[in-house]
Amino acid sequence: MDKYKEKIAALRTEIEDANQRAETARTELTNVKAELSAKDQEAISLTNRIKLLENQLEKAESGGSDSQNKVRELEAKVDSLEGQVTGLTAENEQLEVSLGDVTSEHQKLNEEFEAAMRTMDDL
Repeated sequence: MDKYKEKIAALRTEIEDANQRAETARTELTNVKAELSAKDQEAISLTNRIKLLENQLEKAESGGSDSQNKVRELEAKVDSLEGQVTGLTAENEQLEVSLGDVTSEHQKLNEEFEAAMRTMDDL
């Protein structure tokens, strides 16, 4: 009978150890579930953040293309205006040459006129 009591005592000790291990495992399981839940929440939060950033990137890119289009338009206007300036500069130079020619011709005619007037006065 002592053997049975020893065996029962040994089994009780084993059961207590098993219960203690089970309780430890339950605690660990609870901790792991809480950690998993926190990680899931973090993943959801990061997914939402990624979607938000992607939307912002799309807006920035579309805004960037609008800006690029405006820059291209402005560059085209600048090129056009530079062409006009070049054309007007060339026309101005031609007019200055023509003015010089006309001024010379006017001066020459004026001298001829004055000479003719002197000749008439002498008569």
